[in-house]
Amino acid sequence: MGLSSLHQLPRRFGITVVLGLAFHSLFPVHDVPGAWAQSSQAATEPKRPAYQLGSAGRFNEDWSSLRGVDLSATDDVLDRLKFIPLSPDQNVWLSIGGQVRERGEYFKHFLFGASEPKDSDGYLLSRYRLSADLHVTQYFRMFAEGKSAFALDRDLVGGRTNAFVDEFDLLNGFADIMIPFGPQASVTLRGGRQELIFGSQRLVGPGDFTQVPRTFEGGAAYGQIADWTITPFWVQSVVVSQYTFNKSTSDLQLFGVFGTGPLYVLPVNLDLYWLDADNRTATFNGTIGREHRHTLGGRAWGKIGATGLDFEVEGATQFGTIGRGDIGAWMLTTVLGYTLPIPRLSPRVYVEFDYASGDDRRGGDVGTFNQLYPNAHSFLGYIDYIGRQNIISPNAGVSISPIQGLTLSLQQYFFWRASDRDAIYNKSGGVLRPGTATTARYVGAETDLYGTYNFTRHLLGYAGYSRFFAGEFIDKTGKDKDSDFYYVAIQYTF
Repeated sequence: MGLSSLHQLPRRFGITVVLGLAFHSLFPVHDVPGAWAQSSQAATEPKRPAYQLGSAGRFNEDWSSLRGVDLSATDDVLDRLKFIPLSPDQNVWLSIGGQVRERGEYFKHFLFGASEPKDSDGYLLSRYRLSADLHVTQYFRMFAEGKSAFALDRDLVGGRTNAFVDEFDLLNGFADIMIPFGPQASVTLRGGRQELIFGSQRLVGPGDFTQVPRTFEGGAAYGQIADWTITPFWVQSVVVSQYTFNKSTSDLQLFGVFGTGPLYVLPVNLDLYWLDADNRTATFNGTIGREHRHTLGGRAWGKIGATGLDFEVEGATQFGTIGRGDIGAWMLTTVLGYTLPIPRLSPRVYVEFDYASGDDRRGGDVGTFNQLYPNAHSFLGYIDYIGRQNIISPNAGVSISPIQGLTLSLQQYFFWRASDRDAIYNKSGGVLRPGTATTARYVGAETDLYGTYNFTRHLLGYAGYSRFFAGEFIDKTGKDKDSDFYYVAIQYTF
């Protein structure tokens, strides 16, 4: 980044902050910093749903709680956009939402110094989202959400690729039809362009931290039976075209069934899933061809009595074919956490172990796990180098809330190759470093520092720092400089 571009970064951040403060001056919101879920609302205020930030999906917000409320008397003028009656009985209504996000990033020795023409750079990422949610009684709904993503002066390898730039497009555009089958059973049929959000999102999620979240086109049926939700679906992946309208492709198809609900006999929640990937062309460790991959898996999580302990276990096995090669792969994640009995600080510590299988030899049968379409940034390090393929990673972390609205966290990761004959893969499933030049397994370690602060129910800021310490495998496969990643962001949501 040139000197003139560096001067633009603080100016762009300053403009964003000034616009946010001006917006609050014109439309005052008389709240104090609090939890993003808005749990500290005054007793006289309406019960608003929490903004579904990150990878939770804005379409999952239910603003019908504002029906019948005098929105001119609430402490937030933006409530008037969240429930707009279009019929006298208020059974037809519209909700408007949006988000503005500005994030500055700086990499030092990107990709361990292997980035050309420069390996260190700072740049600004801007993203805008606007949505409209139309309800025609409780049985029919249309949801549309547009997005724009831009990158200023990103000169690292890849530059302004479609992972960073998508000038104007449709993120979500679907219709729902709800069919009731009694007080505890219903089916909602959904068709169109949509983000998929399943369970932990280790395998399927939109990946909101990225500039251009992932989306699909197709259909799904959300069946509600008592406390269980069962979702059969069939979709095609939408391929990003930076300057023209994005289209889905039959070359990348995903279908299956995802179910989630309580175990009942124990205080445990379950996810059970079958995911089927049909990709026209795939390459894993020298095996190339059409990929038909089945993923069978499950996840259990919950609290252990009143001990303060919580746990999570997720595992999946994969089988099928790639070209003439058979697939045999699997993954396992285990997490044990403990929340210390200090309510004011809410300190939580955890230990975790992640494993995803790799391939034993080039060509032929395939043992590499396919991470599919994950919300990758949430797992295996915030620098976003390491994907859930051919990896062993013990890790641990701690988080604390020293004041209301502020959360600080520290994570530590260590990485080894599961197979010394397979590559190390990145968060997009591509090869980060090929694995044929050495049998070294130790990839390195990563330390992450991260903090978020909720200024108001609308305004959120976050910042982080990550350092990746290159290990023997990186040293023997190319440039091996330690990498640093700094980022700071401000985000306004309504």
